[in-house]
Amino acid sequence: MKIMKINTKILTFIILISIYHYFIHNGLEKMFSQAYFDYNSVKRPLLNCSSENNSPKLSCIGMPSGHAETASVFSFLLYFYKIIPLWLCLLIISVISLQRITSKMHTLNQVAMGSILGLLYALIYKNLTYGFGIVFTIGILIVLLTIHKIDQQVYGPVPDWVNQNMYDSIKKKQNTPIYYKISTIYTNSIVQGRTFLTWNQLEKSLDKIVEKINKSGTKFDAVVGIKTGGAIISDYISLKLGLTNYKIKLSREEYKCNKKPINVINDILKKRFAYNDENYILCEGIDDNLEGKNIILVDELVATGKTMEEAYNYLKEEKNAYIVKPVCISFFKSLFNNNNYLGKLDIDNVLNGTVLIWPWGYDN
Repeated sequence: MKIMKINTKILTFIILISIYHYFIHNGLEKMFSQAYFDYNSVKRPLLNCSSENNSPKLSCIGMPSGHAETASVFSFLLYFYKIIPLWLCLLIISVISLQRITSKMHTLNQVAMGSILGLLYALIYKNLTYGFGIVFTIGILIVLLTIHKIDQQVYGPVPDWVNQNMYDSIKKKQNTPIYYKISTIYTNSIVQGRTFLTWNQLEKSLDKIVEKINKSGTKFDAVVGIKTGGAIISDYISLKLGLTNYKIKLSREEYKCNKKPINVINDILKKRFAYNDENYILCEGIDDNLEGKNIILVDELVATGKTMEEAYNYLKEEKNAYIVKPVCISFFKSLFNNNNYLGKLDIDNVLNGTVLIWPWGYDN
């Protein structure tokens, strides 16, 4: 009975380790690969990933294979603690690895790297007292190296088309606290969205939005960008279309127009569980008369749709605009509360899912 109790504890530990490794640590490794290597050398051999060169999701990164790595961690730990024999350990790894290759979910190199890393991690985890702490420390190091690489681009030159009045806001976002940068990377290891968008990738996405607007057949009179991200990219759209550009700022009532980086955690929780109860206030409006005008309303990311809805209502109800066309770069449809906005917000977007880090910084 004593032996069974010990084996049960060990088995529970191995299962928990494997879950952590698959859902978090492997995602950190993929972001590291994405940051330091060419996309074509680390992408998964899936058809829907072949066209992701502009702004690939983390789920399209296959180096190293998370399935092969986790299977190796799990199986070798079972073998080290004499729960299964060596032949069964190797069989489990081989079957899972072969399935990933034959189904074209991963390449041979991605599976091989995952298996090798899985064995090395299993050797570290073998020491129950210190193993997880060591692997967790390795994860932190991977995160810091990834942030270093991303920051080299975030702190790089800002394109000429960005309005200089936005430079102070961009500088504040570049100076995001390290704890928020780390939490952003860890969040994406679970979300598996787009980690980072460069200025060049952003411009390609904006060109697609401009193309959609031109094909709509509607003659627009002005562009309105929602601060901060939407206000930055509205500069590009207004210049391309030769339209007047306005900027507005909205804030949750509780933030009183002074949102801090720590508030982002609160935002995530409210988007997930209580976004219908949000109250917004207008921090910066538009003085000019927009009555009867056709407006393009721009934001960088739409998640629950609440910010876009409040901006839409402001332009329609307070500024008496005739047509308000919402557009965005990234649309997180799984969070969008379509029932509330159906028939009102017909949003044009380029990318599906979320973008965690934009070229102007982290704090969005």
